[in-house]
Amino acid sequence: MSDFFSCAKTRTASNDHRCTYCGERINKGDHYEYQKGNYDGHWFESKMHPECFADLCKYGDGEYTPYSNERPTSEVGAA
Repeated sequence: MSDFFSCAKTRTASNDHRCTYCGERINKGDHYEYQKGNYDGHWFESKMHPECFADLCKYGDGEYTPYSNERPTSEVGAA
């Protein structure tokens, strides 16, 4: 089975969530990046702070261990 994922969409949190990149809280009312797909035969949903998603896109290869990364400063996503 092929790996695939949807394009990330910016959402506003209607509840508190946990960022799948850094593990920190995404508070109700905050904007976050939402993505879903299938990786290695397993469905996933990803909710990340905008700066975490930008860090993954800029410095990562698309693979990461959930909840194990440092939350970057907001300047990372500003570029």
